[in-house]
Amino acid sequence: MSGNPCPYMPEPAKISPESETASVSKYQLKPPAQFQSKLLLEIEAARLKKLEQEEQDKQFEQRKLIMERERLPADEFWGQRVHAWVVILPDNQAGGARHQEVLEPFFIEPSSGQHYSLDNHQTNLLYHGIESLWNDRNYWVNMQTCEKACEEIDWNLADNSLWLSLLPSETIKELEMEMIKPDEDFSGHVDKHLDMPTSYVEQIDIQSLDYERRFPNGRKTMMFKKTKVELFAPYVQMDGLIEKITVHEDYECEKATHVYEKYSKRGDKLFQSTFFVGKGIKIDLYKRGRSDAVKEHHYSIDGDSVTDERTLEFYDVVRSDGLSKIQVHPHYLTQHYLGRKDLLYYRNVEFSLKKTTNQNTYHREVSYHYREDDVTRATRTFIKPSDRGDRLVFNPEMTYGYNPDPLAPLEKSLDLFYLLETQLKEEEQSLVYVHEAERLINTFLTLRKSEQGIPKLTVSQFDRNRNDEAKAAMFAHEETLREQSERQIEEEIDYLQPYLARIGNPDKLTKNQAFQVQQECLNDFKETLVNRANRIWRKFQVIRLNFEELQSQLAQADDLTKEEIDSLTERATEANFEMHTLDVRLKRHVELSSTRYQSMLSKLNSHPRLSSLSEQ
Repeated sequence: MSGNPCPYMPEPAKISPESETASVSKYQLKPPAQFQSKLLLEIEAARLKKLEQEEQDKQFEQRKLIMERERLPADEFWGQRVHAWVVILPDNQAGGARHQEVLEPFFIEPSSGQHYSLDNHQTNLLYHGIESLWNDRNYWVNMQTCEKACEEIDWNLADNSLWLSLLPSETIKELEMEMIKPDEDFSGHVDKHLDMPTSYVEQIDIQSLDYERRFPNGRKTMMFKKTKVELFAPYVQMDGLIEKITVHEDYECEKATHVYEKYSKRGDKLFQSTFFVGKGIKIDLYKRGRSDAVKEHHYSIDGDSVTDERTLEFYDVVRSDGLSKIQVHPHYLTQHYLGRKDLLYYRNVEFSLKKTTNQNTYHREVSYHYREDDVTRATRTFIKPSDRGDRLVFNPEMTYGYNPDPLAPLEKSLDLFYLLETQLKEEEQSLVYVHEAERLINTFLTLRKSEQGIPKLTVSQFDRNRNDEAKAAMFAHEETLREQSERQIEEEIDYLQPYLARIGNPDKLTKNQAFQVQQECLNDFKETLVNRANRIWRKFQVIRLNFEELQSQLAQADDLTKEEIDSLTERATEANFEMHTLDVRLKRHVELSSTRYQSMLSKLNSHPRLSSLSEQ
């Protein structure tokens, strides 16, 4: 069990502080005067200060007790143990492979695979200093003091005052090579020096399944300070669990407070789950790709029904209705929307207790937006008729309202009737929306229950170990390629078959027939070589003319823009490269033509069908 903090703990969510700008009105009311005794205020301030000081002293004593308990026992070999680990240094060259990837040096612990930053205080507690470091090219001895562990080490390996190299430095050698002039003899300036010995370890060959398993039997358990970490390889757990972190409140790790879980390859897109043991609340996070576009699910582990308290967050950009969040409570249901064309962003439904018949009176209040320069807004309240019958009968006593403008004309009864009718229709539609929300939650809970009962894991189409169809197809393709290569090796090309077919393919050729077949084959082969050379030459001439035209256009580039000049320059460079390639091909073809002709002649002389030519 390690007393170090757990390096696997998830980072807390960064919440950007909201900028609260206090709006100061020109006509702000002054607060009433406070008639309080200054003596009483001073006594109260002294009492609060004393309580605050007592609380600080109490917290200090608690921290002191914790430090005493966490203090490790005395170790007579502290700082004397030798250990080997990996350091990744940044690439200082501008065109280096790691110039943008690695900006600061960091350590990698081989026993755990964890990386440690050098500016972390925990790193200095683990690594007390460096005696030497090496790679496949050289061995360096640290000439610096490590009074502050590895925090102030200079990693400039080219400085011999900081790092003394065992072998001549490659960097110094490269600087000496750059000082050699082109016309000087290169062999006289190359220094012969020792190289690092080759590794005595054979090349490591790890099977793909063993590489994926990562740990013995595919799992590993580590104990840290008040934390238990369980790691699993992919596909080892049936539910896709790859990491489980249990945080405890005691050092014996008996009382859990939080459980963090990470998942991989889940078909339901679940990738992280957080369980608060004391509150009984669980938070599930999903990736994009679900049919219902669920992003987060906050719920109680004891609640499985639609009416239980829970919160669902969605990827609103994926959903057609713009739904971003649903908050469910036994007494209310709230929906939040984003990016809707009808500007709807909030809908709230409250579930109240059933009332008796004589109290069954319903009101509908319509609130309007504030007009400019108004401190109040207009409202209109309707009393829902108890029985509408076949058609709605409007009575002016069924509504009353307020208008901040005293000079505004009275609303017409017909307009109020249409407004009441609209409100009644929206009431019916609101019930439909509530039922749809409940149906959505019920569907999600049903689907989630099946996903947790029998979780399905996805398999990549490039996974040769688990994708049977892809594995069978790849094996079949490899077998086909192997058979084709064997067939090409076994079957040697017979150049005389077309010429023998012209004369009827006799069983035995006369001397004249054999000579005629041989000459026809050689003449066709020479013609093929000449035609190939002519094709290369004609293509070379076409590209040369194009290159000369581009050169003339660049010479008259006074009226061209920078983009056009760059385009012409790029095309001219490509044409010049193609000309060089064709020139090399033509020279090589001419050099190998005689060799190829002699090879063809020797094959024909040794052909069994032309054996009559060697007979006397």
